[in-house]
Amino acid sequence: MKYIFSTGCLYHLPIEEIFLLAREGGFDGCEVVIDQRFMNDGYLDRVQACREILPVHTIHAPFLKMKKWGTKVNELKRTIDIARVLEASVVNFHPPAWLTMEISFTRWLNSVRDFQKELDCGDIALTIENMPRAGRRLMLASYILNDINDLIVFGEEHNLYFTFDTTHLASFGTDIIAPFIKVFKTGRLRNIHLSDSSDHESHLFLGRGELPVARFLNTVRRLGYDGIITFEVSPGELPKTRGWLVKLIEYQLRLIRLHTGAALV
Repeated sequence: MKYIFSTGCLYHLPIEEIFLLAREGGFDGCEVVIDQRFMNDGYLDRVQACREILPVHTIHAPFLKMKKWGTKVNELKRTIDIARVLEASVVNFHPPAWLTMEISFTRWLNSVRDFQKELDCGDIALTIENMPRAGRRLMLASYILNDINDLIVFGEEHNLYFTFDTTHLASFGTDIIAPFIKVFKTGRLRNIHLSDSSDHESHLFLGRGELPVARFLNTVRRLGYDGIITFEVSPGELPKTRGWLVKLIEYQLRLIRLHTGAALV
């Protein structure tokens, strides 16, 4: 199992500093979130140089519009190209959103029969992530394939792998463990986005929310999952001072390793 740190946790910092902090915290590598900086000349070279600090295991396709890259489809294809350069084994993306009217992206998604083959992924596992409901009161299904069962069926029929996000699943108000087991049993789970959650806040550090984090991680261990676990919390969850930040992420990693049966280092 690999324990990695999402650069999205500290997106406001220089990429080199994020990698250094992740290494000091004891993580095995990073998940690189594609953001606006990738449109700048030379930025990919900076990220590539960061591999001297820690390896890049996964790439997360951009959340926000990358104006210079064209359509959402082109953004995903560019992300796969970047994964090849950085030698990442997983690319993760979000399904189309209804609220932002991603109609052309939805049509394209439904037209692809075999994602791994048609996007020439090779050894890269293309994963689709389960998404949350939107709105604290209305709880709208704002993405297509918002239901975890629909997502599983789509992935199996179209040769997609899965990233399981604990906070996103918790927005449905259901136990996260039973749906996780369903996803695991497909044999297509490649990444877990791990954070805590409460009724009003998401992507909290572990222990600050209401999710059964220890029980979830013990389930991960008992099932024999040997893929990637990505620590992915909101930047507001982490201390501003460097020393305390390193101590906190080191503590969080020790908690994850403890409950997944890994040696504490």
